[in-house]
Amino acid sequence: MNNKLALKDLINIGIFSVIYLVGLFVIGMPLGFLVITYLAFPFTVSLILGIAVMFLLAKVQKPFGLFIFAAIPGCLMTLMGHTPVVAIHSLIVAAIAEIVRKVLGYNTAKGSIAGYSIMSLWLCGAFWQIFLLKDQYFALTEKMISTDYAIGLTSLPWWIMPILYITAFLGGLLGGLLGEKVLKKHFEKAGLL
Repeated sequence: MNNKLALKDLINIGIFSVIYLVGLFVIGMPLGFLVITYLAFPFTVSLILGIAVMFLLAKVQKPFGLFIFAAIPGCLMTLMGHTPVVAIHSLIVAAIAEIVRKVLGYNTAKGSIAGYSIMSLWLCGAFWQIFLLKDQYFALTEKMISTDYAIGLTSLPWWIMPILYITAFLGGLLGGLLGEKVLKKHFEKAGLL
């Protein structure tokens, strides 16, 4: 098996990145209306998009495939107006997810599920902006949404972060397991099971 990413792999990563980003916005828009529902964003996205990501990971069983895929959303979010905190966090999470998938195996369901569960943690990067760049984040949120919403977000306590990481990981784990179950025949064909 050739372990280098081919053009076909990069095309798959690009196609699934578009699917992931569309899903991200479709799920995120209704959850973003209230601060309390926005806190459910990492879990919900990880759970629902698990099937699509597991399908990609079954197709791309090579080094750096997950890293590239996991880095794209956070970097794009930064280009779309979020602070660089999101991109930096995304790159760190993508590297950890890639390492975990490598250790557990690129061609194993366990490696794909664990890699996706870790990858799901990138969704917490948007919340770090609240604590690391509070004034800048307040101004951005006030301009994009409203002053009340900005006050609500910037008033969140710091201890919400571990809860968000746990829920994002659990959403990724459940989404990965759901993806494995739904795509069982495809996984068997791809040699993952």
